Amino acid sequence: MCPESPHNQVAVVIPAYQGGEQLVECLATIEASEPPPDWVCVVDNASQDGSIERASQSFPRVEFARNASNLGFGAACNHGLEQALARDAAFVLLLNQDAFLEPTTLASMVSLARQQPRAGAIGCLTLAKPTAAGSPPRVLYNGAWKRWLALWQRIPGIGREHSPADQHIRQVDFVWGHAMLLRSSALREVGLFDPRFFMYMEDLDLCDRLQRAGWQIWCDSRVACWHAIEDSARGGNSDDWRWQMKLESIRVYYRKRHSRWLADLLWLMTALREGVSLLADGHWRASGHVLLGIGRCVWGTPPARPPAPE
Repeated sequence: MCPESPHNQVAVVIPAYQGGEQLVECLATIEASEPPPDWVCVVDNASQDGSIERASQSFPRVEFARNASNLGFGAACNHGLEQALARDAAFVLLLNQDAFLEPTTLASMVSLARQQPRAGAIGCLTLAKPTAAGSPPRVLYNGAWKRWLALWQRIPGIGREHSPADQHIRQVDFVWGHAMLLRSSALREVGLFDPRFFMYMEDLDLCDRLQRAGWQIWCDSRVACWHAIEDSARGGNSDDWRWQMKLESIRVYYRKRHSRWLADLLWLMTALREGVSLLADGHWRASGHVLLGIGRCVWGTPPARPPAPE
């Protein structure tokens, strides 16, 4: 294992599924980074939309790994992380296929990681990519902290317009997996994503494990990435299978940390709070999916999975 130095590799891993043109745009922003990373790997979960073929033609220096089936977000990330660790990369950025870096974002995050030797994970300011010309950028992530119940996150400023006051560097409790810089030495100590999470909560679980092992979580809001998601992420993510999958992951998170009866009580409280909050915000359909998902989880419906591509 190589000690960390300015000459160690910086790697980027992108889990992909039906990425369309967003994957090409994502890779273009990585290529435009100043400086660009040393190694980029796209781990595809059996996409059938031709996005991997188009991306591989446009970016011949990027490595593409293809799974035979959709293994989920965490498993795809782990595949890329294992390869990055085998290459002795000092830092690995996990980036969603629909997240787009600004030119200095990666370098700033890596610089902060070098300045903070106990930083196990670092995030950046995340702004919603405008869906209409002239729309003001809105904050999706600018640091997240635990409340008295861990998954009732405190996320200051979410949904409001971005302002210069958002720029700062500070320790946080959670970094989200859409743009998460990880220190390889920390991963070697605590392990990769827990494969029990197919999608959702694996990033929060990893942050909690890092903190329990004495590592720190930081957010560098001087730089940003853009996320192609609707202004109201919760309302836009209203597919039935997504909400059931999220509820299943929340239950796994609590069952890892508490006795079964207490974990299920905390899970039910969190799920009901989510449903009521969605209803109060006017997201009737999403709220209905949450309530339906609660029923399915209680009655032991098989785990949800994304629908197969048509």
